[in-house]
Amino acid sequence: MSTTQQILPKKEVTTFAFALCHFVVDFACVSTMLCAVSRVLGESGQGSLELVALSILLYDVVAFAFQLPVGIALDKLDKNSSAAMLSYALVSGGVVLSLVPVEFLEWLAVLLLAVGNALFHCAGGLCVLNISQKHAGPSGIFIATGAVGVFLGTLSAQYGRLQVAFSLLVLLFLCASITRVVQKVNKKYWNIHNVPFAIPELPSHTLIAIALLSLVVALRSYVGMVMAFPWKSEMLLLVLSILGVFAGKALGGVVADRIGFRTTAIFSLIVAATLFVPSWEIPVMGLLGVFFFNFTMSITLASLANILPNAKGTAFGLASFSLAVGALPALAGFRIEHPAMLSAISLVSALSLGVGLTLVKDSVATGLFGHERMLQAAQVAETAEEDNLIAELSDQVDELAVEEECVAEDYLAAEGKQAEG
Repeated sequence: MSTTQQILPKKEVTTFAFALCHFVVDFACVSTMLCAVSRVLGESGQGSLELVALSILLYDVVAFAFQLPVGIALDKLDKNSSAAMLSYALVSGGVVLSLVPVEFLEWLAVLLLAVGNALFHCAGGLCVLNISQKHAGPSGIFIATGAVGVFLGTLSAQYGRLQVAFSLLVLLFLCASITRVVQKVNKKYWNIHNVPFAIPELPSHTLIAIALLSLVVALRSYVGMVMAFPWKSEMLLLVLSILGVFAGKALGGVVADRIGFRTTAIFSLIVAATLFVPSWEIPVMGLLGVFFFNFTMSITLASLANILPNAKGTAFGLASFSLAVGALPALAGFRIEHPAMLSAISLVSALSLGVGLTLVKDSVATGLFGHERMLQAAQVAETAEEDNLIAELSDQVDELAVEEECVAEDYLAAEGKQAEG
């Protein structure tokens, strides 16, 4: 391995760079929607509250559902970094337009923010999936920062529009700079690209598994929309709840890579179902329940990407589309806010994931023993083989260099003798 690759490990650099940018993009979109767009539409006269609700609905639907066609397009075009750069431009445009108190321009700002958000999620998510090597940890870290961005975006609504907008534009410019640097490093040293796009004819059991994984994503989205603990009115507990979401998403993939996808998913959801029962009265139980419930986010995403290895962008888009489907009932007013509902959905999700991951055990790591260990052994063997090949090539290069040096010395010696003669 070259010194440059040791200094700039592609997995860590790519994951943390796009995780930071994910935080900024979600922060910018939510902050702009609440700080400017909603204020202008809310002051537009008759039916203003309905307009605000409609703008939020439009943003959510476009931002999540649009990721499916975007993911398919990126799979084919292999322009992930360019799409991320375009997303920063679109979000910046939405931020600027939101400052103009004209209703039509506010709707245009909503569309720019939503499309920019969708572009970034797919582009950044696909870049991270490309270096994940079937693991769930990197995608979990990438997604987790969005929860913090959304939370801080809601708090920024109390500050002045101009100050917030200027700060967002500076942060988005920094994200563009970071993405550009990662793009250049990738082009010069790593050479990571999307694999050629292909979706083979899938057998029925694989299609069932995809449907079950998508169902789990939709259920998690619905729970996130209606999880209204009575103690969330206290700021400290609300902050701890957001940190629980962040930590669960970030650590779930790391744990799953260690002990297996299926083991982690079933265990975490059963624990969450148990903790949710007294969560209304005991805040610590609710906080722990939120933490374990979010373990499965990275597992479902990585599993879909492993099932569709030649269409990872499509897999990411499918997961995001499922998020939109799950949020629609809550946005339409169908909300069941009760601890029994949280426990029931956790158990249904555990069953769905257990069955789904079992159906595709040849593609996805599913347990502590058996296939999981075989998969890890295969990855270790593949890595060792690559290291040996690199070592052999390095030895050959060294041998050629020595031979060339010897030939040069012989030539100089011969020239010297000829000169003496």
